[in-house]
Amino acid sequence: MAAFDHWFYLELEATGTAGGRAALAAKLEGHGWVVTVLEENEPRQARWLVEAGVGGWRVGAALHARLVLNELARQSPAEVDLRLQEPLVRQEPPRGRYLTRRPVPGPPRLRPLMARTRLFDTGRELFLPPGPDIRDRAEAEAVRPLPGAAPPPADGEPHPVGAELNRGGHTGAFPMSTRTATIAVSSVLIALLLTGLGLGSLASGAVAWAAGLSAVALGGVLCGAVVVHSPHWAAGPPHRTSTACAVGAAVALALAAVTALIGSSAPKAWPAALMTACVVFLGNGLRLLLRGLTWQATAAWLIPALLPLVLVVLPGFGFSMHALYLDGFGLNREDTQIPAIWQVAADARALLVMGGPLIAVSLLGYARHMHAFQTFGGLSVAAALLFVGFAGALTLYQAQIITPAAHAADSAKQRARNGLQPSPYFGIAPRRVCLRPVSDGGWDGAALVPEHPYLVFPAAGDWAALWDVRTGETVQVKREQYRITDSTAPSC
Repeated sequence: MAAFDHWFYLELEATGTAGGRAALAAKLEGHGWVVTVLEENEPRQARWLVEAGVGGWRVGAALHARLVLNELARQSPAEVDLRLQEPLVRQEPPRGRYLTRRPVPGPPRLRPLMARTRLFDTGRELFLPPGPDIRDRAEAEAVRPLPGAAPPPADGEPHPVGAELNRGGHTGAFPMSTRTATIAVSSVLIALLLTGLGLGSLASGAVAWAAGLSAVALGGVLCGAVVVHSPHWAAGPPHRTSTACAVGAAVALALAAVTALIGSSAPKAWPAALMTACVVFLGNGLRLLLRGLTWQATAAWLIPALLPLVLVVLPGFGFSMHALYLDGFGLNREDTQIPAIWQVAADARALLVMGGPLIAVSLLGYARHMHAFQTFGGLSVAAALLFVGFAGALTLYQAQIITPAAHAADSAKQRARNGLQPSPYFGIAPRRVCLRPVSDGGWDGAALVPEHPYLVFPAAGDWAALWDVRTGETVQVKREQYRITDSTAPSC
């Protein structure tokens, strides 16, 4: 069953035969909604109260519920006439928490310390709604026996954890749920930390600093307002919103200053933090997309996005950075020896680039969360985002893998022709050498010309892979039959 984040009351009139109305009710209940028959005035008409659940973002949830109702109604022979829609707000009243504890013996000065050890707790915890008589109710609940269970100690006393909620929420408290408050505060904290790191790491001017600090202060004001209007905070002693906003702005500026100092002392902290935030953002998008889906639906979304990664993981396809580099010399990965650590580094970079479709899939998760599939046409949104993801992956692969590998191969050839040693490329370090036969040597490939300089590539076997600097041909020779020496001379 899908996960629902918001619920609505739908009062509607269902028109049709008894069988048609039963089929419609079955479809609504199969979708996870609750149908209550209020009255049946006529044989072909009934009035229902439907509790409709919708997942995703709050904005657009009501429209999403109506669209789902219309879609389910079209699939049944009955007709519906929506008369009323109202959000079903589940209140989250704060609770006062109490631990039941037996009297602590010993000197009065040591009793608080001994009580913190929790050795005298009976294990019973109380969660009571706020009110002026909360202390009396806590004392009664601390010793109330449960049916069929051993009676609790008669001398158990309730001790509050935190503030004792002896009053209700203050007047005018905004009905913000704890879930919404947590998401808002955590998002603002991540944003202000990234802002501080960016200001410290990058060469920011006075305008950037002023804009960044203003944004940080506004974020702190927002956090203070959210926290002071959350239900658990509102039930405690009254706090002024202006004071909370001022404290939030001060704390936000202090956190931004600390992260700016970290960013100025460690310039690499900013890109690392930004990459981490992007990974978290994409992972959350995948979570939103796959939440509440079956394994079959999950596979249908992920397998097409993961297929490009197979091209990189399996060397036989020849899509790795090493294979593309060696292809410029007419060689394969099997012709050279590449350290394992460099293979992992090159393949990891290629995997990151080819993971572009996962970006599109994660964006689909946010689109689903914001009801884009129902309000803007699910097929068009999904097709557009998947096309952008695959096209972006191919573009990144061309720009970050194929083009740099070809450029590195051309640069190595040019340096060898100019009498210089080529630069290493992800663990492949070709050397410009000259060869002299020490016995009747054999070769594989083009004819060996001892007067020509060659590029030799590292190999683990008896055969060494060579590339003729003058002709550009590839040849393989046995190591023990030739003396190979480094050379930067125009000819050997």
